[in-house]
Amino acid sequence: MQILRIIFSVLFILGGSLTFLSAQERSASELIDEANKLLRGQSSHSEMTMTISTPKWERKLAIEAWNQGREKSLMRIHSPAKERGNGTLKISKELWNWLPAVERVIKIPPSMMNSSWMGSDFTYNDVVKADSVVKDYTHKILEKKFQKDGTMYLIEALPKEEAAVVWGKILMEIFEQGQDILPVKEEDYSERGEKMRTLEFLEVKEMSGKRIPTHVECTPHKKVGHKTVITYKKFETDLTFQPHFFSLKTLQRPLE
Repeated sequence: MQILRIIFSVLFILGGSLTFLSAQERSASELIDEANKLLRGQSSHSEMTMTISTPKWERKLAIEAWNQGREKSLMRIHSPAKERGNGTLKISKELWNWLPAVERVIKIPPSMMNSSWMGSDFTYNDVVKADSVVKDYTHKILEKKFQKDGTMYLIEALPKEEAAVVWGKILMEIFEQGQDILPVKEEDYSERGEKMRTLEFLEVKEMSGKRIPTHVECTPHKKVGHKTVITYKKFETDLTFQPHFFSLKTLQRPLE
């Protein structure tokens, strides 16, 4: 294996951007896993803006989010004023919304999981199944390209048998640069093979000692002129949360 690496390195230095097929499923799965958890970490706190654009209107939300592992997350809306305090809590596969204007906690039923989250091009399923691409799919490297500063992988993810998934196929471009594993692009396909949406991960910057894409664009292909953009303003990892932080009580707590 070491000899192969040396050969490929020499060929690259001599002018070779190489492309070849590989069937190393473990490597593909590891790459998918690392890229998937990059913007989540084992525990994290982030501040971001989400801009939702349609041909007729545009709105921007300021969001604060906390995450612990794959099972727990909490998101609160800081602005606009009309939606300030709104929040979403995820614990395992359960999801709740808090609407302070009417003082109601709403548990999201399975029938609503494909509905838009906060009017964006993301759904409640995206929140609940953030790691579905890791757990519910098998992975295969379709293409591997050596570049000047790293390696670009094209990985295909296909659903496991009996897996309850949203997408019939996912294609991901992942860039490996030293110790960094960075998502570049994700294309989500229906069971009929139609490309439904594209996610692009842009503007890599260092935050909290990690290099992350700070600008994420989601473009649905069935809605012409629609786009949702998430821009990270702050990102912290390796945090310790108080017991029961991820709870309905915290979800309903007034924002400072």
